[in-house]
Amino acid sequence: MTKPITFLLLILLLILPACVEIPEIIQQPATPAPPTATPLIIQATPTLPVPLPTATQEIIPSETAAPSAARADEPALQLAEIAMFDASTGWANSEEALYRSADGGQTWQPLQIALPEAHTYFSATFLDAQTGYVVSTDLENPPSLLSITRDGGQTWAQVKLNNLAPTFASLVAVSPETLFLFENLGAAAGSQGVALSRSLDGGQTWEQTFAHVPGDTGSASLPFGGQKSLPAFLDANLGFIGGSVPVENNIYFYRTEDAGRNWLVQPLPVPAQISGYMAMTNSPIVFSGNSEHILVPVHFSLPEGSQFVFFASADRGQTWQASSLLIKAEAYQFIDLQTGWVWSDGMLYTTRDGGQTWLTLTHSLPANISLRQINFIDPQTGWALAFDLDFQSRLYFTSDGGQTWSELYP
Repeated sequence: MTKPITFLLLILLLILPACVEIPEIIQQPATPAPPTATPLIIQATPTLPVPLPTATQEIIPSETAAPSAARADEPALQLAEIAMFDASTGWANSEEALYRSADGGQTWQPLQIALPEAHTYFSATFLDAQTGYVVSTDLENPPSLLSITRDGGQTWAQVKLNNLAPTFASLVAVSPETLFLFENLGAAAGSQGVALSRSLDGGQTWEQTFAHVPGDTGSASLPFGGQKSLPAFLDANLGFIGGSVPVENNIYFYRTEDAGRNWLVQPLPVPAQISGYMAMTNSPIVFSGNSEHILVPVHFSLPEGSQFVFFASADRGQTWQASSLLIKAEAYQFIDLQTGWVWSDGMLYTTRDGGQTWLTLTHSLPANISLRQINFIDPQTGWALAFDLDFQSRLYFTSDGGQTWSELYP
């Protein structure tokens, strides 16, 4: 699956109440939801600003020297996120640099890629063990720069993106050829403007398919109101986006069937026991090589506490089924529509039936850590990135599905 790694200067804090203890085994069979009705078309394509040119952008080849390997226990190495693709190979980043491991995360090699320094935002997305993308933006010196590697970070090609303004941008990789650029145009008072562009040639040329127009808050098919999460696409046209809006009993979730030109409300079958809620729809989860399956995590804030539900579709979003309820999910990962893990208040849960049943794992992770990320590559092999009480990053490895963990560093 595509594994995005994103750093935002605009940090969205989501506080998930933890007032109720999750039982050791949570079982709540859900009745499969009937097919949802055809989503309501909200609005035709909005008037867009001047689109990104479709002519080939300037490509600057960049050869990198092979740097010496850095040990994971070096004090300067503070990993923020990782993306492992097999038992040996993976990517990672700190707040300032990118890294690559060829020994399962025991040592990390810094990647030589030119990133602007002052006033810079960058996000990294990794499609597989060899292919990675970095979008960097100097907020005082646009446009943004797209750096692409197809050889594991040894060499990078750089493409200048004709952003209309210095914006925070993230890349969504569907395949080596099909890429989407998602731009945050700014947020205020519960609203957020965004823009979306698509490339069908691996990032060399771009066409803008959607953008909120400054001053126009009511005519776009994707509402200007509401905070947006990173979208996900199953192919070059079908995509989904979530977010939140301060409206009771409303799930902010939309779909597009034309690469973002038009957006449709996508209903989800909310469990009957959830009502009077405010919802936050996190970024949808898609799976590499599978253009049928999609998983949507939704956090519900209720007067009596909170609930967390995964909504699954095996038919490209035509029908949906809700998982059993969780109190909260601080970190989670699914490797397919059936198999996943959730970390919540020091407890690790797993499912093999799409979240209909959650089983507690008697894990060996320390009690005094804050787990940031779970990264499994198959039902047995996984990593956990955490921070200790001194805010130092720690990396753990499991080969038995999450029951026992060994510390890789420090």
